[in-house]
Amino acid sequence: MRKRTKSRVWAVQAAYSNLLSGKGMNQTLEEFFNWRRIGSGNREFTKNLLSALESHLEEVDSLLAAHLENWSPVRLALLDRIVIRLAMTEFMYFEDIPPKVTINEYVGLAHLFGTDDSSRFVNGVLDAVRRTISEKGGKPEPQPNSSQGG
Repeated sequence: MRKRTKSRVWAVQAAYSNLLSGKGMNQTLEEFFNWRRIGSGNREFTKNLLSALESHLEEVDSLLAAHLENWSPVRLALLDRIVIRLAMTEFMYFEDIPPKVTINEYVGLAHLFGTDDSSRFVNGVLDAVRRTISEKGGKPEPQPNSSQGG
């Protein structure tokens, strides 16, 4: 498994742990890294990815909600939501990573962590988000979604 792929797997696991524990992300990561042998490069990418998501969660969820018909992000399966949020964070704040690489990586993670339908669903949402971002020429502005269903 490639270095960044491992970091993405750990980011999904740490984000899941963080949501279930209710602890702060820094504490979650400290505990997470204490129990795993993870090199400094992988730790750095994992931490940067999760920090960017935590800092921009409202913007990420706003854009995600704009791409969900009659759904809000909180209604998604927890692991699907985590995978999509992390991928969107890469799209928006890690411009050195090509969007197609991000999509392929996170579709694979959806297949690994999600249900039988997760990889297709994640692929569709991420492709729509990627198109929105590329049409706007970079980082998108949050979009209101009047059909968010609760």
